[in-house]
Amino acid sequence: MSKDYVQQPGSNSDVRVDGKRVAGKLRFNPPGSGGSRPEMAERDMEFIPELQGGNEAQPAGAHSHDKYRTGTTVGKRTPLVDAKAKVTGQAWYGDDVRLANELIGRIVRSPHHHARVKSIDTSKAEALPGVIAVSTGADAPNKFGVLPVTKDEHAMAVEKVRHVGDLVACVAAIDEETAREAASLIEVDYEVLESVHDAKKGLQDVDDPIHWRGKYHIGSTNIQKRVFQEFGDRSNLEDSHASYSGKWKFMGVNHGFTEPHAVVAHWDSNGRLQLYTPQQVPHYAHRALATVLEVPMHQVNVIRTFVGGGFGGKSDPFPHEMCAAILARKAGRPVRITFDREEVFWVNRGRHPSNIEIKMHADDEGKISGLDIDALIDGGGFASFGHVTSYYNGVLATAPYELGSFHYTGARVWTNKPASGAMRGHGAVNTRCALEVGLDDMAEKMQVDPIDLRLANLLPPHSKTITGFRITSNGMRQALERVREGSNWDEKFRKMPLGKGIGIGCGFFISGSGLPIHWDPNNFPHATVHIQIDMDGGVTVHTGAADIGQGSTTAVAQVVAEVLALPLELVHVRSHESDTSPVDLGSYSSRVTFMNANAAISAALDIREKLLDAASEILSTPSEYLILNDRRIYNKRDPAEGISYLDALHKSQEDKGALIASGAYRTPPMGGVHKGAAAGLAPAYSFSAYVAEVEVDVEMGLIKCTDVWAAHDCGKALNPLAVEGQIIGSCHMGLGQVLSEQMVYGRTGHLQNPNLLEYKIPSVHEMPNVTPIIIESCDPEGPFGAKEAGEGPLLPILPAVVNAVYDAIGIRINELPLTPDKVWAAIAKKMKLENIADANDLPTPRLDFSELQEKLLQRSSEHAKRDVLRQRSEDTNPYINGVLFGFDPNIPPEEQDGGWKISVRPDSDQIENLGLAGSAWTKVEQRHMGGEN
Repeated sequence: MSKDYVQQPGSNSDVRVDGKRVAGKLRFNPPGSGGSRPEMAERDMEFIPELQGGNEAQPAGAHSHDKYRTGTTVGKRTPLVDAKAKVTGQAWYGDDVRLANELIGRIVRSPHHHARVKSIDTSKAEALPGVIAVSTGADAPNKFGVLPVTKDEHAMAVEKVRHVGDLVACVAAIDEETAREAASLIEVDYEVLESVHDAKKGLQDVDDPIHWRGKYHIGSTNIQKRVFQEFGDRSNLEDSHASYSGKWKFMGVNHGFTEPHAVVAHWDSNGRLQLYTPQQVPHYAHRALATVLEVPMHQVNVIRTFVGGGFGGKSDPFPHEMCAAILARKAGRPVRITFDREEVFWVNRGRHPSNIEIKMHADDEGKISGLDIDALIDGGGFASFGHVTSYYNGVLATAPYELGSFHYTGARVWTNKPASGAMRGHGAVNTRCALEVGLDDMAEKMQVDPIDLRLANLLPPHSKTITGFRITSNGMRQALERVREGSNWDEKFRKMPLGKGIGIGCGFFISGSGLPIHWDPNNFPHATVHIQIDMDGGVTVHTGAADIGQGSTTAVAQVVAEVLALPLELVHVRSHESDTSPVDLGSYSSRVTFMNANAAISAALDIREKLLDAASEILSTPSEYLILNDRRIYNKRDPAEGISYLDALHKSQEDKGALIASGAYRTPPMGGVHKGAAAGLAPAYSFSAYVAEVEVDVEMGLIKCTDVWAAHDCGKALNPLAVEGQIIGSCHMGLGQVLSEQMVYGRTGHLQNPNLLEYKIPSVHEMPNVTPIIIESCDPEGPFGAKEAGEGPLLPILPAVVNAVYDAIGIRINELPLTPDKVWAAIAKKMKLENIADANDLPTPRLDFSELQEKLLQRSSEHAKRDVLRQRSEDTNPYINGVLFGFDPNIPPEEQDGGWKISVRPDSDQIENLGLAGSAWTKVEQRHMGGEN
């Protein structure tokens, strides 16, 4: 970290006090205490697996890491290791950083949605006393982007601006007031261009597209990415027993994190950039900075401060980070830029506004014979993660259910709005909501219970989806059963009075991205961790993974402490600087616990082996007879025979003077070979089921969610306290999207609510009673069996609430959020249609079971037995999507059914019949039109 760094939360002084942070000073154990404890605590057998002689039940079977369990930390409710620093004011966030002689940076932003920049006059700003540096896009013409295939951003506008709030220039001055005045003095001459605010218009040819991709540009449209995927046999869909068709509209949603964006840039005396930023993916920022600034990567050190909430909104490399670095280089002094809340909305990267059409079909046995999705998503002004989002809207809907066929058309278009990006539950949330509501609709038409319809169609553990995703562990069945029992579903569903309802929703999400984005060549590991042990036994873990509040630092510390049988306070995780941390993909796609904890276990096992070898030499006892426990290594046949952890450590350090190890994690082989096969690939997947109970005021249209039963399959809860926190936090965020949150744009395209007063995030008063339920399916790939718990738990709450509203008032509303005006309009429409004078006389849905209900129950019962055997690996036969429909799992479906298709491009006779997003395929790329530029 830069020698000029000072950090004193709670103080406005620029003077160091004893060179340390002063607020709430922590006490540390004296040197030498690491392994000198005279008494050893007994092993906690409640947290040793039963198959290893302990008392921890293993209903999902054994795991390869079980033999390394020591009963130390894994599975225990553990406060986050950085919690005390946060609550005592010691944690340093982006705007807490203060460097000597620093300047204040401000950004000049576009007042136009779409315009060509004809000229920029900075002379008046440069002449203002107190202004030290001014910069424009001419100083940094190189493009960058989070994905190497879609680099379409500049530090500041070059040639044109693409939304109101787009960056045009920046200034650095001696104080905030001077910087603001200087920004106002910069004169920009614009040529205003026609703007696009409706995603549907983004599909049309225009004279001046928002971006131009040369020969790969699709017509002269604003289509950034289009996707077509078709799997299965669609020939029997016309004979469906029940069908659903729904057109959905989802508004854009912002992350709403507490801490606004902030950055401090400083070029040190060696000419190296030291950049402090609350980044989710510091190593991506590292790469982008080197590209934009045209300096070698080793000349850049990105220092991740504490992150005051990210949720995907801080996972891109950002233009303001480039601006701070450019200004600091020009000025020769540190520069700090801190956003106000309106600027946070201009950066956005939130959930894509979407138009989604879902069609579903079921046969007379209640099997889901077809799923069609058409998703048009509004990407705003830049690509961000949109290339991936375009796939996720479809492929992450292909589980947890077995499907007879799957058809997906997706298109992401550029519009003149702030860019959409990767938000918690990336790409899967909106489509999942529409799909789950469609299942409920079909269940009603077939007169069956919607939970039983789901239970009868689940893919089993150790199976493959219709698109080829490899499912390992699968706790969806247990999740559905637990929320059914916890909510008293059978006593409430379709039996509650008008205005009260209960609904179900499920979710499926990735545990890490199967292929890395920036690894070139692609054989680098997904995660790397270094462990170093000092002379008194303290353990330092170096990782590039960013803890953004989800507790990943704690998880990594826990697994290291577990393997080495050390108290958690002896393990310190360093992850803040790119200089000292191994390269890492960062915190997104719910990858950190799964991938970094696996890498940490690998490194810790190397350390463990060296300690056991040293103890074996001292005790003249084979290492296989030795046990680690609470800073002691002893003979399991004679516990009195042993040595201290420090003695073994010092012995192992004799040769090289240090004990250091590295561990890495790589995903196993998986996935298909068709175009887009890598999108959605993951080494494991999480599963969730929620039941929501609501009250609807039929005279006001106001919805209140009163109770939620939330079951999430996280594989293994390394820290149940943290998992429960993730479930409740996900519920809160999803509840905001379904009931109140939306980015509102006026008729002329202006964002009308870029603040937290008018952008309606649920407060504590709107939160329901949430009962978190942890399902442990013990994933064979996961660290001690763990899977993700940070994003997947968000998905089910949206459809659960929408389905509960239907149960309460008998009306399905396909536009989110369900604000009172929309709900009341739907009620009024139904009253008029059915000639009802009083809203309190609205009919509510009721359920009389058909004969199919018993068939579903029987199939579900049989599948439950099947799933137990497969989960415990007692049944190892292959299983592919299609077995439910009579296919042989040992033979590819396309070899068994002449109508089975795998296609990633529509046939000419299909194009005219595609949906809204599918119409993107009517356009032709420039290279096929003779275009060369």
